[in-house]
Amino acid sequence: MRRRIVILAFLPLAALLALLAVHARWLFTATKDPRFVRFMRRHDRRPNVEKMLPPHGVAVDARGERLDVAEPGSTFQHVLDDLSLERGGEAVALTIDARLQNRAAALMKGRVGAVVALEPSTGRILALVSSPRAAYLNRALNGLYPPGSTFKVFMGGAAISAGYEPVFDCPAEGWRPSRGTAPIRDVEAYDAIRRGRTWKGFGKIGMGQALTHSSNTYFAQLGAGFGTERFADAVSAARLRDGAKVLASKTSAMESAGGGVPEGLSSAALAPVAIGQGALHLTPLGVALFTAAVANDGLMLEPTLDPRAKPVLRARPFTFSAAARMKTMMRAAVRSGTGKACDVAGLDVCGKTGTAQTERGRDHSWFTCFAPEKTPRIVVTVVVEHGGFGASAALPVARSVLIEAEKSGCLR
Repeated sequence: MRRRIVILAFLPLAALLALLAVHARWLFTATKDPRFVRFMRRHDRRPNVEKMLPPHGVAVDARGERLDVAEPGSTFQHVLDDLSLERGGEAVALTIDARLQNRAAALMKGRVGAVVALEPSTGRILALVSSPRAAYLNRALNGLYPPGSTFKVFMGGAAISAGYEPVFDCPAEGWRPSRGTAPIRDVEAYDAIRRGRTWKGFGKIGMGQALTHSSNTYFAQLGAGFGTERFADAVSAARLRDGAKVLASKTSAMESAGGGVPEGLSSAALAPVAIGQGALHLTPLGVALFTAAVANDGLMLEPTLDPRAKPVLRARPFTFSAAARMKTMMRAAVRSGTGKACDVAGLDVCGKTGTAQTERGRDHSWFTCFAPEKTPRIVVTVVVEHGGFGASAALPVARSVLIEAEKSGCLR
């Protein structure tokens, strides 16, 4: 009986000691625990709380230049804070190049959208701009947009990889996916109507000419003919629905969203998807990744902001020969097609414009590209929300980023 009484009397003391031990642990070591620091910064509203905590993690590029890339309260800043704590308070080196980042950010000032620049052979991200900056949304990683005609690069590479490269008749009146649906027509047809002129259409063309002129009529037929099963296989091979972890500490991670790619579509429903419309939505990083796969001979590397990370194969969406064919087509699109304004002397840019229709407002403007053609060193993907034609808003931004990349030595 006495023994039971002693035990019962000791329990409150043991509980008190345990509570004091926990309190002492938090008192002396909490500021070294990323979870505690994140909790205090998110939920403690005392004006002096920042003075009680370690300084925010600072990011630098390979040259040690400070990077202003993360908004306070954003996932990006939380990961930087955690990594800095893990490394004893030192600055966190990133793969981002300050010169490219600053140039891209300046070009996007006053616009809504994103810029992604990366090395296709390593997956290293050289610029990651979300405009305007906000703690709650990184448009480059998590903004989901209809990709417009940039998706024709993916469709072309996937079709050639599957041995499907047909010739289609592309008349001015366009092509109907099924009875009762509106025809899918080329921009030239609508432009002729506005100007009161007559346009005969492209006639019978192959994929090369179709990509150069961004023919909706051709690629709508390509999507329908490609079919549900082959499309599903191509999407899986490219991991279009999968997000990517671009930077991680032991306790947190910065990840991109997976693409919104519809499943089980009929051949007719694939027609608008093949031109980057319909129920299809991708992130700017997602578009940059399949562009990088073309540049990197059909191989897609995992994207990363960590310079310590080794290149990791993410997917093999295209065959070597299909990637080579798409390079040639994308170069022609810049040399003499819709991307001609990006034909910078000496850079041999390969690219594709995109104009994505939206439910409200003007179209989204896209441009995705890489350079140089023979030995690609950089991929640049730009989206400008409600910017209109791809060649009018997104392309000039990408062009300027490429020129900055050449100046800073990123293309060597």
